[in-house]
Amino acid sequence: MSSRSQIAAHICVLQTPVAPLKGREKVLIQRTASREALAMAAARAGAPGGPWEQEEEGGRPLPKDGWYWSVTHDAHFVAAVVAQVPVGIDTEQITLRRREMIERILDGAERDLLEGNGEALAFTRGWCAKEAVLKATGIGIGGLSRCKIRGREGAELSLCLEGKDWRVIQKRKGKSLFAVTVDTPEVQYDWNETELAFDPWSEEECE
Repeated sequence: MSSRSQIAAHICVLQTPVAPLKGREKVLIQRTASREALAMAAARAGAPGGPWEQEEEGGRPLPKDGWYWSVTHDAHFVAAVVAQVPVGIDTEQITLRRREMIERILDGAERDLLEGNGEALAFTRGWCAKEAVLKATGIGIGGLSRCKIRGREGAELSLCLEGKDWRVIQKRKGKSLFAVTVDTPEVQYDWNETELAFDPWSEEECE
């Protein structure tokens, strides 16, 4: 494996027009598409082919020959990331949530830190970043209250979970927000920019 200063995270995002679908049919299409994105990310990385296995159905991804991976989906996109260190990826629709949910996910200091993003974007940024970190650690949603946002600089958020710092990079495409974190301080992010043109970073709400 290359030195930690040369770690690359290979990310593939694909559009999935499943909005009119519901139930099991929608889930199956998203699952198939997320595996396609994973295969494409692995190919970009030069990682081995599948199968990529989980501890159980829908459980924690298991590394394959030293390669770690993570997948995610929302109503319009699926995404996958592959790297030689633990990684996490999440995508969410930028949506205004109920006040009680916002206060449950983000404490007062975190809401202050994200102030100026607009309420819907601020919440989605925080939620999406925490999900990415919890996926990378394998702790899961049970660690949500211990995962704290400590800093914000443009499209990057700094988080801390159980004494360990995490850097989360975010991108936008329409009303979808993507968040990626990699367990190393120096990362080269390889997004499939040519196939999917992301929006210029903005901290304004979607119209």
